[in-house]
This record gives sequence, structure tokens and C-alpha cells, in this order.
Amino acid sequence: MNRYERLDALLRKKYPAADIRLFDDSAEHAGHAHGLSGETHYRLQISDASFVGLSPLQKHRLILEAVRSETDAGMHSFVIERAESK
Repeated sequence: MNRYERLDALLRKKYPAADIRLFDDSAEHAGHAHGLSGETHYRLQISDASFVGLSPLQKHRLILEAVRSETDAGMHSFVIERAESK
């Protein structure tokens, strides 16, 4: 399983009813030192009912906690482009 698949699985486990759009932007960073191995840069758009009433910071913290294993394993960039309530 590659990093994209692992990230997708982690997010779907934490947010099973969410609308999730995950993008792998690693190819755009292939020439950079931190992008040589690939699977380093990702971008997320997510909409889920569990975000109702949460601040943007609270949503981001919850999402980042859900993917912490990949961050700890060397993922260089994980941009939460949009996190909104359903």
C-alpha cells in the first residue's frame, strides 16, 4: 500500500461519512531535496458532519491527528485546503 492509499484509509476510518478529496502533489516537488523519494506532498479537501461547531484550528488538529502516523513516517507536506461541515 502506498502513502496515498494509507492516508485515504486513515481519513476514511476517522471520517467514514465524509466527502474526501485527496490529492498527491508530490510530482510537483520531484526536483527538491525533500521530494526525491516521492510520496511527500499531499493536499486535502474534506467535508464532514463532525466538523459542525468547530473552529478551523480544531478541525485541522483533528485531521492532523488522524494522519499523524504518516507525518511521523516522513511525509513532508499535508495541506488542508478545505475542511468544512456537511
